[in-house]
Amino acid sequence: MATRTKWQLRIFLFGRLNWANFFDWLITLCLGVIFIATTLFLGGVRPDGQLILLPLYSLLLILHGCWVVSVEKGHRRLSHVPLMFVPGLMWLLYSVFWISPVPWRGWYEMIHALQLFVVFWVLLNNLRSRTHLGALIIMSLVAACIAVSNGFYQYFQQPGNLLNIASDFPLEIHSEFLGRATGAFADPNSFAALLLILFPLLVISAAVPRLTVILRILVFYISLMFLGALVFTQSYWAIVAATILFGIVPWFCFRSRTRRIVYSITGVALASILFTIVIENIPRLSNGLQHKSYQEGVGTRSVLWKEALAMTAENPITGVGAGAFGASFEQSPRVALANAPVTPHNDYLLVLSQLGIVGLSLFGIPVLLILRKSLKRWRSEPYSLKIQDKKGLRVPTLRFFLSIGIASMLAFGLCLALTFIFYVPLLSLYGVLLLAVLVKASFDRKFKLPDHKVTIIGYALLATCASFSFYVLSSNRLESHALELRAHQELDNVASLQIHISGNIALLDRIIRLHEDALIVDSFNVDALLGLSSSICQTYYRNPATFENKSMRAVSCASKAVELSPKYWKTWAHLGIARALNGDTRLAEDALVEALKLAPNNSNAHYYYAAYLSINKDRTEDALGILRRALEINPRNDAAARLQRKLRIL
Repeated sequence: MATRTKWQLRIFLFGRLNWANFFDWLITLCLGVIFIATTLFLGGVRPDGQLILLPLYSLLLILHGCWVVSVEKGHRRLSHVPLMFVPGLMWLLYSVFWISPVPWRGWYEMIHALQLFVVFWVLLNNLRSRTHLGALIIMSLVAACIAVSNGFYQYFQQPGNLLNIASDFPLEIHSEFLGRATGAFADPNSFAALLLILFPLLVISAAVPRLTVILRILVFYISLMFLGALVFTQSYWAIVAATILFGIVPWFCFRSRTRRIVYSITGVALASILFTIVIENIPRLSNGLQHKSYQEGVGTRSVLWKEALAMTAENPITGVGAGAFGASFEQSPRVALANAPVTPHNDYLLVLSQLGIVGLSLFGIPVLLILRKSLKRWRSEPYSLKIQDKKGLRVPTLRFFLSIGIASMLAFGLCLALTFIFYVPLLSLYGVLLLAVLVKASFDRKFKLPDHKVTIIGYALLATCASFSFYVLSSNRLESHALELRAHQELDNVASLQIHISGNIALLDRIIRLHEDALIVDSFNVDALLGLSSSICQTYYRNPATFENKSMRAVSCASKAVELSPKYWKTWAHLGIARALNGDTRLAEDALVEALKLAPNNSNAHYYYAAYLSINKDRTEDALGILRRALEINPRNDAAARLQRKLRIL
């Protein structure tokens, strides 16, 4: 029903009927679509899904500019809080350009950081009413419920089911995750992190007297669903984290300290008993604790954390560079794993090792300041008030939002320490949303835009230009990354099935075209250059006599990769392989030795050099010695094991 107040039409839920409110609602819907669509695209972890969502991030800035133009005079106030993170973004950009040995990978992190900054800026300067913010929170919970529903379906019906709709080719869950709920993701750890982040929000909404009774019952039921889905992920670190949260959440639900302590101890005790009973009575969980893969997983996490600290000790100020943790781990002289990691499964250590103390401080200090002020504001708010036309006492709106924001941010911080968050865009979006809730409840908008037309139109044009610039900057790199990733996966399949020796010749040609397309879009994508060089080298096995016509192109691609990334061992290794197949034996050995110098503890670097030495019968013993070292580093290196057996027979 519509009413007229101060000559403006006001509609139930929608609010004032004016252009500013209309654009505010468009922004709210756009943000909700981003949350839901990112959920459907495997949490946004694949570049092809991010490429589809990229126009929505650009649209946010355009709508924000339109809102500034349409808002009433005297109400154009902007928040200064996002500017606190600008130094961190500048340091990240500096790291990409001048520090990182793999700058093309650093750009992917830069794009993700800019997406989060755009969302943070729009969240703080738009969504001006509680209705807007509540609508977005509901839409984000809808996205999470979609993931939970699929998690139950995976556990009870189809273990390999994935929600992904962004790829035109089938994707499968890794075999080690089959039988575990992964929700909207491809791994159970990300799904468990999502459940943990949102669990305090649901528990507080159900426990405190703010919502209606029927809504509190509904929220309590949803929280039980989340708890069940958490058990189905079979992530033991998440069960431990959930037990800790049961001890934290009561401090935001009750007024007296005595009740907080009692419910906190009771919550931890009940959670411990519940999870113990569940683990003992579900064979999958009890067997999982004794399974070799679980023990290896715990040991692997310890290795990753120690190596991240070692990287930090070597480069305490600047770190190893944006996006360079994986490359630096591959080249570590201390440790090695069968599969090269991308993250240390601890985002504090990830930021510290990649961006150094400076980067961790520039991103961490603003967050701590926000939490500090939010806690201060939360303590100053009354626990309950008598609300007009409502029976009984209710928790004030501000305290309610602060409670769920602070508790959920603590859960988010706990997940940062136990798994990877920043490489899963959906989880990062939830973190930005929770941080924005705290800022909106604790900080005032201090920047007042002048009402002069030139200023207003200039700001709108700036937002539009920033939108198009961001899209152009990001789309090329994301498209190139998507093409290269698909080509890389198909090339691995071709090599493992030995299709390059006999089989579908057209498949290898298509992989070459995919790499070429990736380089057309972004000529600085070193992974695409290495993939193209490797793909061309695979054609050697079709007909070695005719390969000479193609070998120079493989050498050229690898040489350009070395030029763009001279401190990355893979560029030198691929150059050595290409030169060897081209007949440049002396130059090939020089490149392979350089790769081995850069990665002295890398099994594949040893294998490539041994494969080169095996060509010369006089150096067979040298090759066998290097192969022994390769298998000591990684006993699962099947290629090295096959070559070793072959040389022993010969």
